[in-house]
Formats: sequence, structure tokens, C-alpha cells
Amino acid sequence: LIIASFFRKRLSLIDENVLSLRVLPNDCDFISVSSDRYVALMGLGDVNITLRAGLLGTMYRRKWYPMTRIVTIRYRHPLRMFQKYLLRSRTIYWDDKWIWIEHNFERNGRTQALGITKVMFVGSGGVVPVSEAVDAVGESLTPPPEPEIIADLESIEEQIKERQR
Repeated sequence: LIIASFFRKRLSLIDENVLSLRVLPNDCDFISVSSDRYVALMGLGDVNITLRAGLLGTMYRRKWYPMTRIVTIRYRHPLRMFQKYLLRSRTIYWDDKWIWIEHNFERNGRTQALGITKVMFVGSGGVVPVSEAVDAVGESLTPPPEPEIIADLESIEEQIKERQR
């Protein structure tokens, strides 16, 4: 993915990033993709956005690393061994601290699973403001309106946080 990113067109942080993939035997628990593999693949989608936006060099120089707080997914149709599919990842919202990325696992034009990750960047001084990451790639972006699902997921996160005490 890193090497391929040097030969692919640079994209904005808000552009849809598409990976063409195939289900491999190590992706499966029996004959379909296992739930933990979907989460790992969503992380790959997050990395692809970082690479295609040209943020990797800045992250390396400034010693930033991504940290994921929320991962949620809804499965609709199974992806089976050796099937080809697309992973379409796009940033759907951000605030001062968090970036929300939607991941659509698509086969033959049909959604197989849809997931969302909530990610931040952390550096030696703590949380890196999203505006600093946006500035680092030379973009002038404003966040889109907050989708309703973000507030719903934040509410669920608060409930989980309360249960952890």
C-alpha cells in the first residue's frame, strides 16, 4: 500500500479512497470474512486515506500516530473466500479532535458491510488538532455538517464509558 501510493494520484482528505481487494483464506473463519478481519480492513482504509492525502511524511517527521476510539460495523451480506470486492473509504466528518471515516465493503455494486471508525492523531505533545493535520497536507477544508449517526455513536460511547467505571 505504501509503495503503491507513490504511483497513484494524490487525493484530498475528503475524497473517496477505493481499494480493490480479494478475500484470501487468512481473511476467513470458515468460508466468509471473519468479523475481526473487517475491522483490520477498515484500518487499512484509514491508512490508505492518510497515504493518498500525502500525510505519511508529516506523520513520520512529527512522530504522530493514529489512535482509533470507535469501530462499528453492520454486516449485510457475507464476503466469501476468493471473491473480489471494493473497500470504499471516505471521511464523513471531523471536529477539533476526531475524524470519522465511513468504510463501504462493496461487491458487484452492492453493499456487503458498512463500518465507521473514529480516529485521532497523537503526537509527543498529546492530541494533534485535526486542523493541524489538514494544514500539513496544504488543504483548506471545513468539516461537513455532522451526520446524525455521529451523535448516536457518541451517545453509545458515553454509555460504554459509564459501564467501564
